[in-house]
Amino acid sequence: MKILMIIKKLNQGYSGAYKMFMWVAQKLANRGFDITVYTYMKSDITSLGDKIHWIKDELDGHNLLSQLRALRKTVEKVNADCCISFLLDANLLNTLACLGIRTKSIICERNDPFRPRYYKLSLTKWIFSWADGAIFQLPKVATYYSMIKGNTAIIPNPVTYKGGNIAIPSFKDRKNTIITLGRIDIAQKRHDILIQAFIKFHNKYPDYELVIYGDGLQNDIDRIKFLITSLRASKFIHLKGITHNPQKVLSESKFFVLSSDFEGIPNALIEAMSIGLPCISTDCRPGGAAMLIKNKKNGIIVPPHDIEKLLEAMLYIASHPIEADEMGRQAKWISEEFSEKIIIQKWIAYLNKFKSEL
Repeated sequence: MKILMIIKKLNQGYSGAYKMFMWVAQKLANRGFDITVYTYMKSDITSLGDKIHWIKDELDGHNLLSQLRALRKTVEKVNADCCISFLLDANLLNTLACLGIRTKSIICERNDPFRPRYYKLSLTKWIFSWADGAIFQLPKVATYYSMIKGNTAIIPNPVTYKGGNIAIPSFKDRKNTIITLGRIDIAQKRHDILIQAFIKFHNKYPDYELVIYGDGLQNDIDRIKFLITSLRASKFIHLKGITHNPQKVLSESKFFVLSSDFEGIPNALIEAMSIGLPCISTDCRPGGAAMLIKNKKNGIIVPPHDIEKLLEAMLYIASHPIEADEMGRQAKWISEEFSEKIIIQKWIAYLNKFKSEL
């Protein structure tokens, strides 16, 4: 099967959508699918490997019609059996570009369609009813797109981290650090909530530090720096930037915290759980974290944007080392249920449904 995979751009960093896009492309290519990737904005990576063709347009500043024409030309050139797109803008172009031709359009929602002021989706939702298929990470997201009449599937993210190969020390032997890892994006990730909760936590556990790993827009980074400085917390809250060895910094920490308001299936949370780290997460929309964490068994779930509940969970883990170690051990089950082998087989089974229509 010949597949054209579409995404606006491919960048280094912590974006889960970009990581999963490339994971799908590479795994399908390794299974014998003819994969071509199409990007239409400037990317900051240079190679996708030997098995994947890459067509790059740089249409930054071009209007929607120009982007649509370029994609339609690429679809015709590649003569793909289907086009798989990730994220809203690419999903819109994919749906429109494949109208009236044999190539099937398959859209992938990787975020929370229910979030307030998601105005682009409100304007374009009816267009997606024309898509030939769709893949979602969570059942709740699929309900939002119930107007799509083509083949749909719910396929979660895989655990791509070999956490089982890491033997982390017991809770009491790890550094007194709380860690979070991911893109710096205040509106989504709510680092401001985490920082305020940690300030209160630090009053009771002054030997602890909070370390924040991630890249992001400079405006968000500057706002977080200002908040830390204004709270006089620079000595014990640290912005570390990008780490190229996330498993090492995770395995050295006491526990992991995700404070987001919304996520798909949080890759950073998966990574932390897979190595056996106790984790706290908000019950972020539309339910990815709650799918992974069974409360007080393999982690702790707290309400979003609730400083006191987040503080309560942090204090619980810090004061219950035996229970924390047990949560970490139980967290590793996700490595089996969401293994790469199982998840790529779901993708292949889904794509095979289209063969009879080609």
